[in-house]
Amino acid sequence: MNIRRPVRLIAIIAGLGAAWVGDVVGDLATETTQFSATAEAQGRGGRGGGPRGPRGMGGMQEIRELLAAEVTRRDMPLFVEELQLDDGQEAIVESLLVDYEDTFRDGSEVVQADLMDLGRSMMQSFMGGGAMGDMRERFRERAESVRAEIEEMEANGDALSEEEQREFWRSRMTEMQGEMMEEAMDSGAFDEARGIVTEMLDILEDWITQRKALRATFVSNLEAQLSNDQLVLWPAFERYLVREKSLPRGRLSGEEVNLFTIVDEMEFEEASYQLLEDLLDEYEMAIHDALVVRDEYLLTSAPMLFKAIRDGDVKDAERVMQQQLRYREAVRNVNDRFRDLLVESLVVEEEKERFRNAVLTEAYDRIYGTTWGERSFNAALEDMELSAETLENVLNLQLAFLEQLAAQNQSLVFKLRDTEAERQVEEGTRFVSVMSGDLSRGMPWGGGRDRDRGEDPYRDAMRQRNEMEQGYVEQLRSLLTPEQQEELPARRGRGGWGGRGGDRAENDARRQEMIKRFDADGDGELNESERRAMYESFGGGRGGERGGRGGRGDRGDRGDRGGRGDRGGRGERGGAGG
Repeated sequence: MNIRRPVRLIAIIAGLGAAWVGDVVGDLATETTQFSATAEAQGRGGRGGGPRGPRGMGGMQEIRELLAAEVTRRDMPLFVEELQLDDGQEAIVESLLVDYEDTFRDGSEVVQADLMDLGRSMMQSFMGGGAMGDMRERFRERAESVRAEIEEMEANGDALSEEEQREFWRSRMTEMQGEMMEEAMDSGAFDEARGIVTEMLDILEDWITQRKALRATFVSNLEAQLSNDQLVLWPAFERYLVREKSLPRGRLSGEEVNLFTIVDEMEFEEASYQLLEDLLDEYEMAIHDALVVRDEYLLTSAPMLFKAIRDGDVKDAERVMQQQLRYREAVRNVNDRFRDLLVESLVVEEEKERFRNAVLTEAYDRIYGTTWGERSFNAALEDMELSAETLENVLNLQLAFLEQLAAQNQSLVFKLRDTEAERQVEEGTRFVSVMSGDLSRGMPWGGGRDRDRGEDPYRDAMRQRNEMEQGYVEQLRSLLTPEQQEELPARRGRGGWGGRGGDRAENDARRQEMIKRFDADGDGELNESERRAMYESFGGGRGGERGGRGGRGDRGDRGDRGGRGDRGGRGERGGAGG
């Protein structure tokens, strides 16, 4: 093996290694593993929908997760309710939970302390003095020297282009990396660092074995306290625990979605819930299987990924991350498949549309969250006194906007799914590349080099949507008085991509309702006469009066679902577990 490549940026390895350990331990110091304080509390499936990078560089997030307990004493109310524990069992199971959590915490704290000590040792190896001790000052001096060279060339009429300047910087810094590489080799710092990382790997692998044993002991002791009837309830409750603990760990848009939570929030008719019952049983089993397979690989692959970082093995790191993402995609695919199946099973069109939109908003909220344009039209129609002519024009404009927005949102989802996994692998391998001394991919934070400023289909499509939205809002403004224009909402954040508001489902439902109500010829579109009928319905005969638009409020009447709010596939679904 060529020894020069792994040690080219050994000082950066030391700095990032110490930062890695601090990141893991710092997060755990403030992180809570509680996902519910009562039996009624349910963890949401999470949010997604924009370009998402790894939550922590080079497998750090996975390592944080394996240092956190799977269940805690705060989950005790769930055990009592879902397993129907009596008073005597409750005391014993609580003791088992406390013992598991305390033992886990003690072991985790030892691992964290050992990793922190090793991180400090690695840092001291490179920053504590000797030839490498003045690294920061040497980098500063070299940067000033390079800057002076560029300024001298400009003064002599040999100005460099932006790309030439970047290449000049790279070449000069590569020279310095070579110098420091030789010093690291001569001082033995590289061998020491590799030894420290190997110790870290040994600690993590031992902890994984200990972690599995702790859980197996807890489950075995718990099952020994349960009656035969309670043992029937345990598999479904365990699936619930896995689902609620594991779904929020998603990295891909749509991976975190919990369809049980969304179904519970829909307030469907009772007959609709009955139609979904069998499919929800199937979903419960399918999402559980996908999560178990995913989590097992994430658990066992974290040390593999860290080993690739240690060795600067970009190909091996890429292989591990791609496999991780395949398992993540399998979870997302289960959610996507059952979303479509559940929509198809519903017979009430309004419920179909509302449920589909709710799932899409949960999975891709940066795409399907209520946009600035939607908020602008809503403000004009609901909060302003419009003349009959203006009302007709605004309604027509809004319908055209919503139709174009729906098409562009669907395109955005396809582009995001095509690029999201690749982007995450790229950001992860960039970290490993730096460890191997290859800066051509850029630093592992703040984006890559020129490639990140190149083509990005999702970003370009989002920019096009923003431009389309801007155009429609400008048309809307042209229909309003200066005073009314001032009442329109301001654009939020960079690019005005909008927030997570709940108006999306209502806007789409309103669009479908208008088309269905006024589409006399049944072609799925509104012609001129049909648009006129729509206008007459909304504005004719009442001038500027804004009453009569609150018909959607009667949805509250469907809230009585006979206690179905705690469905979630927990105790009542025990029979599915066998």
